[in-house]
Amino acid sequence: MSLRHVVLGLALTGLAACGAHEDSAGIRTDQDYANAMDVGRESFDMTRAKQAESQFRTAYDRALLRDDSEAIRDSGYNMGIAQLDADEAQAALKTTARTRQDLVLRGATPGPGLALIDMAAYCRLGQFQQALAIGRQVQTDDPALAERRAFLTGLAADGVGDTGALVSARNALPHSSKPPALEQADLAELDSRLALRQNAFSQAEKAALEAVTLRRNMLDYRGMARGLDCAANAARASGQTERAAAYAQRAAESRAQVTEKS
Repeated sequence: MSLRHVVLGLALTGLAACGAHEDSAGIRTDQDYANAMDVGRESFDMTRAKQAESQFRTAYDRALLRDDSEAIRDSGYNMGIAQLDADEAQAALKTTARTRQDLVLRGATPGPGLALIDMAAYCRLGQFQQALAIGRQVQTDDPALAERRAFLTGLAADGVGDTGALVSARNALPHSSKPPALEQADLAELDSRLALRQNAFSQAEKAALEAVTLRRNMLDYRGMARGLDCAANAARASGQTERAAAYAQRAAESRAQVTEKS
């Protein structure tokens, strides 16, 4: 898996490619596909989303050439993640739709990962009802994917003002004694959003800043900016207009670097 969780915590699929070889069944590695996936992942980990997207598109084309369902699924998923990281939500939706179509054509199951990209994209576009509808259809036994669904459901629920659904999503997140940084950040952000809806403004601001620090350390700068937005909303609601303006400006300055960096 990628060392960097992005956007809303989705991660790239892994690929180990150590040069062309032939396994015991006589299956040779497609080195062009492997190289594109490796370079794409390296670009992604260096926060160069557009470069990563280009490499994953090359890998996807190679997967079609191979007529390889697993390669289509992995490269299509990675391309969608890179497009989200490049703030191309509509492009990510087109990628997931095409990937599903190509997988179904080959009798393969798309899996829940593509649906989670769709949820993230619709949240990015502000189409929260659509994100909630997709989330209700996602079924998975994978704890990591279930965590993603819960967090994205929480974002969408907050977006439509459904406090009950936000509480349910927050409670569906793992609550282990030593959760990884991603889960800590997700919990802190949903806590901030819930506290703001409950008029606990100081608590909302504190939780938002906790999420900001965690996301920064994960190199999830979009998530970090989103946390600064939460802090700005909490400060504004408590009458701290100057502090709210500072948080908002910090978020805007961070976001302004995305296109240039990509």
